[in-house]
Amino acid sequence: MKPNIHPEYRTVVFHDTSVDEYFKIGSTIKTDREIELDGVTYP
Repeated sequence: MKPNIHPEYRTVVFHDTSVDEYFKIGSTIKTDREIELDGVTYP
């Protein structure tokens, strides 16, 4: 694979507002927001 052309894949927290639950998922989304879940800070 070519370096520096692929998006950063990382663990982020998704908030499902319909049931007010938080899930850790893998994503390439860019965000400057963070949340602490289980003692770890995630984007």
